[in-house]
Amino acid sequence: MHPIQHSLNRPSGAKPFIRALAAFSIGLLVAVSGTVANAADIKPGGDLRAALTGEPDVLDPATSSIYTGAQVYEGIFSKLIDMDASGKFVSDLATSWTQVDPTTWKFDLVTNATFHNGEKFTSADVKYTFERILNPKTASAYAGLYAQIASVDATDPAVAVFHLKSPFGPFLTNLATNGQIVNKKAIESGDPARNPVGTGPFQFVEWTQGDHITVKKNPSYFKAGLPHLDSVTFRFLPVDQSRIDALSAGELDWADAIPLQQVTALKDDPRFTYVTSPVAGIPDFLALNTKKPPFDNVKVRQAVALAISRADIRDVAYLGTGELGLEEVPTGSSWYDPSGIFAPEADIAKAKQLLADAGYPNGLAVEYLGLPQYPELLKTGQVVRDQLKQIGIDMTIKPVDVSVWYDGYVSGNYQITSAYQERTIDPDNFYSLVIKSGGPINTTKYSNPAVDALIDKAAASVNEAERKDLYKQIRAIVSKDAPIVFTHYETLNYLMNKNVTGSAVTPTLSLHMENLGFSQ
Repeated sequence: MHPIQHSLNRPSGAKPFIRALAAFSIGLLVAVSGTVANAADIKPGGDLRAALTGEPDVLDPATSSIYTGAQVYEGIFSKLIDMDASGKFVSDLATSWTQVDPTTWKFDLVTNATFHNGEKFTSADVKYTFERILNPKTASAYAGLYAQIASVDATDPAVAVFHLKSPFGPFLTNLATNGQIVNKKAIESGDPARNPVGTGPFQFVEWTQGDHITVKKNPSYFKAGLPHLDSVTFRFLPVDQSRIDALSAGELDWADAIPLQQVTALKDDPRFTYVTSPVAGIPDFLALNTKKPPFDNVKVRQAVALAISRADIRDVAYLGTGELGLEEVPTGSSWYDPSGIFAPEADIAKAKQLLADAGYPNGLAVEYLGLPQYPELLKTGQVVRDQLKQIGIDMTIKPVDVSVWYDGYVSGNYQITSAYQERTIDPDNFYSLVIKSGGPINTTKYSNPAVDALIDKAAASVNEAERKDLYKQIRAIVSKDAPIVFTHYETLNYLMNKNVTGSAVTPTLSLHMENLGFSQ
């Protein structure tokens, strides 16, 4: 999860906490302010200085659990297919792809791609990549996205054939989102966490802890004319006035987030170019540990769900930006359907009654694990604390460092906290990872066999109407069981100086730095 927040470098408690479109039906419309540059408008070369909201954990795409890791490594690696800003699948390492039958997918591969260590890219790398992700020893949070892969045939170096255990609707979406291809020799003879080797547009140069990561142009990149830039330096900077001052002074060229209180003013500031999208973003939620009292009692969880005012969370924690959070996708998604959601609006009287029915007529005390480094998440906790007081729940906030939060979150050593799931494009990306029993980021320890069966049925279907109905059923059960309570949907905001062009927000949240450059 990349618990990403996009104005934050959230840990993976939501990434595979760490991202709503079907692999077979992409109904995404992305509205972007700003323009996508024509290559003729970009002068070759230049060193881009970019600000990220935090520092990566590792740069191994199979094991990274922080979104800022993905922001960097996605420029180092390539995938079989990608997704453009309109939600359309486009070629990357695969020139074409065909569904041979309901459980077989054939990918014709490029023949001119080379890894940064000089190894030629072939289908053997595709086979190795997914076998590694699925190997329990790798402990990849993305394993759940590819559990339906039975085998990969790499007999022909220029063709990769995936054999699935059953039909799998999200297959192409997952490949386009988290399917970075690695090289066996580079992984087993090097340090994939700190020295990544891919076939992407940029090569890793250095990582100065606590300050920056630098990548340089891959002169052997298999896509002609790309990248435009000579290098990109990713600096780790907080989302505050300092990065706006740095942009104004020419010390920065591009930033992945801007202070929320300045969005209204800066999006129309003539000094900058502002880029956003109403449908590519991050669902935020409260995580309630269903294996620890008092949240092992469903009535207590329901009471929390009914006490929440999402409008207050949006207005206070997110300063009016983003959307009210009711489910894993935004209102602009073809998958969005708020009908059947439990507790879409606060009901204090009912919440109090549920708490009394649960055996707490005089209220109770709980502890919220808070992240001071991520203002919006911490402010969400503060708003929730005030809201829960109305029903007799005394919630104290325990501020901890990211590493402490992450350890507590993944080990189940917490009662309640805030998290998020980055890159939820297909609903399966959320439910198979975060909600399904034993899911790689099911940190609430929630388990409902009926929900598990529906999740599996939805994933195995390739009928869009059937899948939408199944997710409607899943949401109705999960929202009532309330292992999580959606609180907000974050939209992303990029800001850059006027001489930087080519930036766009895409459904996969990849920065696509190969398309960026400086204006002629």
